[in-house]
Amino acid sequence: MKDTLLSNCERDFLLKAIEEKKRLDGRQTYDYRKIKITFGTDYGCCYVDLGKTRVMAQVSCELVAPKENRPNEGIMFFNIELSPLASPIFEQGRLGERGSRGRHMDAAEDK
Repeated sequence: MKDTLLSNCERDFLLKAIEEKKRLDGRQTYDYRKIKITFGTDYGCCYVDLGKTRVMAQVSCELVAPKENRPNEGIMFFNIELSPLASPIFEQGRLGERGSRGRHMDAAEDK
């Protein structure tokens, strides 16, 4: 991932916030966001609310017999699906490297 350079104004703002022990959302250093955990109706599903951020997690598994030639080994798969809104280009008040659209949209238009 490419490093994002800060402007002098952004750097000064962040340094002042650190000096005053305030976060960008106004919380103090040790203040935490309100946390709420709700278990879904499906087994292995839960919702976590951290302030205005909401996350849904689903966990599932399947047990299978190991291969005969490797009886003490197994395989674990992880599948992660993220909403496009999880991308930094959708960060409130900021635009991505190439404006308000993602790189994949611009690349398709260049063809």
